[in-house]
This record gives sequence, structure tokens and C-alpha cells, in this order.
Amino acid sequence: MNKSKLLLAFMALIVVCFVSCETDEKTPAPAPGTPGTVKLGMSNVAGNVNLDGTGATSYINSSGESFTVSAFKFYVSNVRLYNGGTLVYTMPESYFLVDEAAQASTQLHLLDVPAGSYTSVRFNIGVDSARNVSGAQTGALDPANNMFWTWSTGYIFFKIEGKSPASPQADSSFIYHIGGFQNGNNTNAIREVNINLGGESLVVNGTRNAEIHLLVDVLKLFSTPSNISIANLSLHTTPGGNALTIANNYVNMFEYAHIHN
Repeated sequence: MNKSKLLLAFMALIVVCFVSCETDEKTPAPAPGTPGTVKLGMSNVAGNVNLDGTGATSYINSSGESFTVSAFKFYVSNVRLYNGGTLVYTMPESYFLVDEAAQASTQLHLLDVPAGSYTSVRFNIGVDSARNVSGAQTGALDPANNMFWTWSTGYIFFKIEGKSPASPQADSSFIYHIGGFQNGNNTNAIREVNINLGGESLVVNGTRNAEIHLLVDVLKLFSTPSNISIANLSLHTTPGGNALTIANNYVNMFEYAHIHN
């Protein structure tokens, strides 16, 4: 190879290196220890089918009663990630309102999750006592979301509305608005959901999209652990009493589906 060809090859190599270095400087790859975002996705279902929250589809509960659903909402708060039995991450100010009528709300984004492996997720259904008495708030906790009673009784943690021919109401409706945060008078309907990731590990390192996918089965609201008949209980909209029975059931609606690493 003559000198002119060698010179051209050398200059081309310099250009390639310069472009490569400049590209690397502009878009550096995340380090393996970089925190990441975890998406906690919730699919509302009725058994093995997607829940229809428009009131157009009928389902059968454990009492053999047909029903439709026109509203299905609940609060998720205090989201935490564990590795084994060790708490690693708590999302600050984590208050989410999941609403079947607003599909974007079923995707919860956990920000700045430390790099590492996680084997379980825990969260509360409901709003803690401090936020229940903190005055007017914004975002998911804005009273305009129609998930609030009064400053003394606080937030509605869980809401389901629909129709059933089994209901004794004149319009065949059934309505459960469940809340209550006080321990002293036995009205605390806040429940903790603990989901193990099926023996798998969710990996967070900032270079991949990590997702936990859960199913929320409305049929379990009527069956697990207590059988709830719409004929016997078609309307409950106050803290205490049957609200606690319903709360003990709604904590069991959540089940692990899969993860994406």
C-alpha cells in the first residue's frame, strides 16, 4: 500500500473514532447500578375474562347471582419492594387511584427504584390516617375524584357500583363504598396486600424496563374469605360493620400474574 492510501486510511480511522466518542459522550449507557422505574400494572378481571366496567356484561358471583359493574375504583398507597424479607424500597408519597374507567390509572410507576433484585411487592388498599385528616389535597387525593366522604370519615378506599336482579333495591342496584381509618372504634378498613413474585426475581438496573403484572379479580370480592350475597347486602356506604367484611375480601382480589425484566 502506498503512502497516500495509508494516509487516507489513517484519516478515516480518526473520523470514525471521533464520531464514536462524540456519540458515547452524548448518550452514555446507564451504569449497572443505576436506579430504574418499575411499572406495577393491574388488570381488573372477573375470573378469566377482563372486567367490563361499562355495565354491559353480566357475571355470576359465588352466591349464583348475576351482576354487572358500572364503577370500580380503589386506592393503592405505601408501595414497597422487598428482597426476601428485607425492605429495600418505599416509594415516597405513593397514593394512586386505580379506576377501571381510566385505563392509564391501572399502570402505577414506581420511580428511582434502587438497582437490585426484588422478590415481593407490598402495598395498602386505602389511605393512611394522617392523610385522611390533612385537609384539602391534590392529585389522586383530590376530593373532586368522588372518593371522599367528609373530614371526619375521610376517604372511600374502595368503590364498586352495579346492577343485579338479586338486589332488593328498587332500581336493582348494588353499591359498596368502603372506607374507615380509625382503630379505636373498629372502623379501620385499610388492608395490606403482600404479593410474592412466584419465586422469580424482578431485576432493576436502569438499563431495562421492569414490570410487575397483577390481576385484580372482582369475583373474589364476593367469596374470599367470606361469602357476600347481593340479596343480603346490596348497599353499604359507611365505615364499620359490613365494611370490614368487604375489606377482608378485597385484600384477596390481588394475585400475581408475571413479571417483565
